[in-house]
Amino acid sequence: MAAGGYFGRALVVDAGTAAASVLPLSDELLRAYLGGAGLGAWLMHALGPPGVDPLAAEAPLAFVFSPLVGTPLTTSAKFAVVAKSPLTGMLNDALSSSHFAISGKLTGHDAIVVRGACARPSVLLVDGDGARLADAADLRGLPAAEAERRLRERLGRGWRRSGRPASAASATPRSPMTDGTPAAAGWARCWGPSGSRPSR
Repeated sequence: MAAGGYFGRALVVDAGTAAASVLPLSDELLRAYLGGAGLGAWLMHALGPPGVDPLAAEAPLAFVFSPLVGTPLTTSAKFAVVAKSPLTGMLNDALSSSHFAISGKLTGHDAIVVRGACARPSVLLVDGDGARLADAADLRGLPAAEAERRLRERLGRGWRRSGRPASAASATPRSPMTDGTPAAAGWARCWGPSGSRPSR
């Protein structure tokens, strides 16, 4: 049985094919690597090839949900975005609070890890039916708020989004948007210039 607040599994998705697998997370592991940033660090070590280029398709990107997500504790809807930074070559995390954390945890996983790269701009959807990719070429170049509005129209009100703004190609580091608000300042150190990573 997984430690309190955990499901004991991470969803690992290939962004190129939408193929997904479940990675079991033992109770011992979850107790040793606490919280989103701790578990995210372990996932980077376990799933990232040694010396991987941070911008390579093989480099993992993890959205890791706090064990307190869904509890009545105030400000418990936290998640960490963990990746290898192209600016420093070091492991980095950015923390955020939003409904995305609750929606992510409701998938029945403690983390969603994305590897691979899409051939064209896409949206990764994860729900009770599993993981799948949907075309998002029409969102490229839009301001983040407009891209989110269009996604909500297309997918329905219950969908949550987290990701880089659709307006790629700027040299200015940007934060991911979650529920219409910027996530954490640490994101710029995680990702570097917007548009520098293959589509995910």
